[in-house]
Amino acid sequence: MPRARDALLAAVLALACTPAPDGRSASPTTSDAPPPAAAQASPPSGRTANNDARGFANQPDYDGEATLLKGQVTPRLPDPLPTDRKQACAGMFAAADALYREIDPDGAALKLLQASRAADQAACERETSPRATACVTVLLGDRNAELPWLLDQCSRAFPD
Repeated sequence: MPRARDALLAAVLALACTPAPDGRSASPTTSDAPPPAAAQASPPSGRTANNDARGFANQPDYDGEATLLKGQVTPRLPDPLPTDRKQACAGMFAAADALYREIDPDGAALKLLQASRAADQAACERETSPRATACVTVLLGDRNAELPWLLDQCSRAFPD
């Protein structure tokens, strides 16, 4: 599943790095304005990439989180599970399309996701278990996490 995960992560990262609609940007810009005072206490406006205060030595236990997720989502999986990988993956991507249409009315995220759809579909069919795709599809409906994170966690929870 690494290729599909990498492609999806790249798409989401590209979206995250694009300027906000109001013209703000995550990247520094040059200007003729004087530099801010050295004692400036507040962080600069805009987006902060990975503002995780835990530090590199204290990161989450992603496998442990996936184990907890497995216990929470297993009762919610369809019965019977999809057996056709092609249809299972297509259903997962349809749920992702619906999420991104809702949370990104401009459609930039959806365009990025669909730009790599053929490769993502093929990788999904090769590398993702039907239970993992069902897990992602169910959790995308909750609207509280995005596709790359869910795909990673569900693939860890249901590697079969």
